[in-house]
Amino acid sequence: MLRKRKEPKAKKSVAEALMRDMQGTAAEKLVLFQKLKAAGGFANMSASELRKVENMLRTFAAAEKG
Repeated sequence: MLRKRKEPKAKKSVAEALMRDMQGTAAEKLVLFQKLKAAGGFANMSASELRKVENMLRTFAAAEKG
């Protein structure tokens, strides 16, 4: 009998967590992201991924303003 291998769950990216799992406007999420980043909350994340997330949040926040 063959056993099924447990496949590791895919990690949520920071962007996915901020955009899907948190409530609030993009501007509010951007402020929270910046606070967490300043406090060292993303020390294990790559700088390029953090830039992508911050740029995406800035774009969404600008779009919300109209």
